[in-house]
Amino acid sequence: MTDNAQLDAGTRELLQAVYALLKQRGDWPTFTAVDLWVDRHLGIEDAQAALLAVPDAYLFRPWQAHGFSSNDPVRLTLRGVTACDGGPEDLHLLERFVAWTVDLEIGDTSPAETPLTASSKAFADYEGLPIDNPDDIDESPATGTSTASAGAAVPASPASSDAGEKAIPAEVEAAQGQVARLRVLVDLLPGFWSSSGWASQNPWLWNLTLDRPRLRPYRHVHGVDGLLEYTEKFERERTATASARMHRLTDAPMPSAPDDVTAGLAEEQTAPVQDHSLDVLLSLLREEIVDSCQAPLRADLYDEAVFAAFRRLEDEIQQRSVNSAIGDTLIKAAFKDKQNPIRISDRDGDMDRMVQLFAGAIGLFKGDRSHKDRPSVPCVSRRECLRILAHASSLLDLLDRDLDRAPAVRGYQYDQGDLTLWVERAGSQVQVWLDETVPLTTRSFQPGTLVVDVSAVSPGEHRVHLVDGTRHGPAHPVWLVRDPRRSTWHRVTEVGVPLYADDLGQQLLDVSGVRVEVLEGGIASERVAATRENYQVGHYVEWRASHSRGPARAAWARDRDGGPLRPLLGSASQLLVGQPSAAVHEERLMRISIEPGVLRLRRDDAVPLRVLGHYTDGTATWTRTLNSPKVESTDEKTAFFKNNVVRAKHPGITTLRCQHDGCYAEALVNVGAHPRWTVTEMLTGLPPVSGIAWTPEGLVVSTRGRHIWRVDTSDGAYRMVTAVPPISAHDQGTDTIAARDDGELAVRLLGERRILVLHHSDDFQSSEIVDPEAEGTPMAFTWHSEALLIAMHDGALHRVDMDGTATELTRVQGTPVALTTGADSIHVLCAPSPGPATGEDYNRLWSVPLADTSATTDLLHDHKLAGINGITLTGSSILLSDFNGGRLFSLRNNRIREVAAGLTNPGQLATTATGETYVADFGAGAIHRLLP
Repeated sequence: MTDNAQLDAGTRELLQAVYALLKQRGDWPTFTAVDLWVDRHLGIEDAQAALLAVPDAYLFRPWQAHGFSSNDPVRLTLRGVTACDGGPEDLHLLERFVAWTVDLEIGDTSPAETPLTASSKAFADYEGLPIDNPDDIDESPATGTSTASAGAAVPASPASSDAGEKAIPAEVEAAQGQVARLRVLVDLLPGFWSSSGWASQNPWLWNLTLDRPRLRPYRHVHGVDGLLEYTEKFERERTATASARMHRLTDAPMPSAPDDVTAGLAEEQTAPVQDHSLDVLLSLLREEIVDSCQAPLRADLYDEAVFAAFRRLEDEIQQRSVNSAIGDTLIKAAFKDKQNPIRISDRDGDMDRMVQLFAGAIGLFKGDRSHKDRPSVPCVSRRECLRILAHASSLLDLLDRDLDRAPAVRGYQYDQGDLTLWVERAGSQVQVWLDETVPLTTRSFQPGTLVVDVSAVSPGEHRVHLVDGTRHGPAHPVWLVRDPRRSTWHRVTEVGVPLYADDLGQQLLDVSGVRVEVLEGGIASERVAATRENYQVGHYVEWRASHSRGPARAAWARDRDGGPLRPLLGSASQLLVGQPSAAVHEERLMRISIEPGVLRLRRDDAVPLRVLGHYTDGTATWTRTLNSPKVESTDEKTAFFKNNVVRAKHPGITTLRCQHDGCYAEALVNVGAHPRWTVTEMLTGLPPVSGIAWTPEGLVVSTRGRHIWRVDTSDGAYRMVTAVPPISAHDQGTDTIAARDDGELAVRLLGERRILVLHHSDDFQSSEIVDPEAEGTPMAFTWHSEALLIAMHDGALHRVDMDGTATELTRVQGTPVALTTGADSIHVLCAPSPGPATGEDYNRLWSVPLADTSATTDLLHDHKLAGINGITLTGSSILLSDFNGGRLFSLRNNRIREVAAGLTNPGQLATTATGETYVADFGAGAIHRLLP
């Protein structure tokens, strides 16, 4: 027998800590509670090591090899209780309870079939322990609750609902604690009961349904020492039996026996599964289950193996739900908690089934065994045990399908052979499965992003899901759509359009027209063409014309929404005869993109951000801006997205992510002290940007269509502000623009010599046409006070009033391409005049003093630049754009300096009062910003 005097002081303090927590809680404390207590009060930082160092005679070992899990109870043996202050008194009470129970069974005269129950209430009365509150009225309530056992219900607390608010006498409280601990200590004895139950709210109220045969050995046990000897002897014999079985299983194979002997043995019992076969079978189980129950399984301790497996399952649920409850209480909280439930699907019915499945399994296979009760479903063979362990493994598999823990696909991008997945909770070893059957080859992995090869996968709708170890993610639908790469197309939107031979509509032609939606070079428009072909709405048509015999005939047609007749761009003699083709499938989203994809901002900047959907019907492709996209920032302290605007808050780097209809896109935001002249992307993914101008309300943008757009200074959003109606058959959309200081906007129209002026007073909802009374074609223009300065193709510079009155100011050499004004001069940027190359075909920049417009000076005479077509003033410098070379130059004091490169086709420039410069990049469909 172990001598308590041999225990060192540290071990005694540790045992006392566990027992003190038992007194506080009324049950064995969890490892988490012990760890925190001994760290704070005893200074033991590694409670795991300290507990494992306690001799086996004083502390039960953890049920798993790696040690105690967070919610595992830390239990002393009866010998360990004797080493604690107050322990011997509790053990004397335990010894008296056992003797009282033995006498109860001996003196019972009820029929054998009648269950014999030993209750704490009856024993307390026998001992004279006052466990009833003074205010209790009903001493023997008929109803109650039971915890995790198959026995009869235990009476609930007889106290009223507000009993907790009334003072309980100290002697009653002490007696209640002593009786509650008695139940815990009874659990340490070799079981002499078939079931047990207690009230979780009042743990001093409990009962045992006695098992008469298992109680009889206690007739010969006397005193506390007798209990200790009997309990330790029972444990030694159980351990020895298990060891013997383990030794038998691991011994060398027995010599072969005669066939008749072997047959006789086979008739007596089924031979156990050989170890090598067991190893194969164990490989089918979860590793956690194998680690927990392999030892008792190999020793043929099947009930212990089953208990260990389902205790491991319960522990996993406790860890996942951060809840130390057990049984039904734990399962309901874990799967039905409104805050953070374990979810394998979003259907309420599935969650109800999960509660039933887990509660039933844990209650059936663990409940009885955890209280040393006789299992209602005992396990009698290794084969049956393995099947039950497989069930525990499958339940762990289900836990790994928790939608909040399993690897998941949030969105995707598909690009002709590569499928990029936006993933979460996925490690580098994650596998991607297509349609639940085909593993895909991973091309690259970065945290949050996974690229797989789908080049051999047929187009259409598929499902992908992620597998990372034992964690299986939900399936995510993807559309693999082949991009036809056809970004220029003509689609029939209306057939049988009446055509007229005059603008009054009095003479109907013998040929009809088709209305065609057009996308050319990123510019959307609409046309009507004469045809004798039988086209259908939705057909794509090759833009090919055939001239009919006879003289050319003009033709007029109405717009889709009615209104006056407008002449066709061609004549009625030019018939559309292009081959039609139909859409391959319905409109489908190929991918989405965040525009711009990279933003370099300074703190407190606010810039527009758009999310584009890229669509196809198998024949053509097009883009469309998504309304109200949901864009998330990985670090909202650095920058965040709201109302289509990105706002920079603090220096740092963050990623913006958007998910839409299964697809996803990312953009990088870098907030910092970026140097002057840093070129940043303000808007991308636009049609060709032909003109920009700065107004007090924001940056106005022209994109060769019929709409005028603006980036508002009030909120930073990019939105359409007005539509420009066609003013002639030759009007092909908006081109360059110029803004007056008060916001009045002049717009050049492609194919027209007239200038459209939009009035700022009603936010560009009204306009007037300025027709210059001067020879030539307007090439460049700007404002000067209330009038326009217009440079004609022949180099003539005119001042034009709103009524068209033109006054020639001067003439310059070359073909004007851009115009701007300073405080006391006009700057006219000219390209070389048309004609044969001379070797001196360079740009000229004429400075025209307002005081003497005839005294012109070429500011680029010494620099020999070509391809320059944009100009703006920035303080004392002149900024120039190189359309062909993709560069920006600064001209100051007759010195040229390159300030930016790598652009596509920079064109018109605009500067704000604070020195910010904007660049219209025609070829890139973008607007860049130069930081001041």
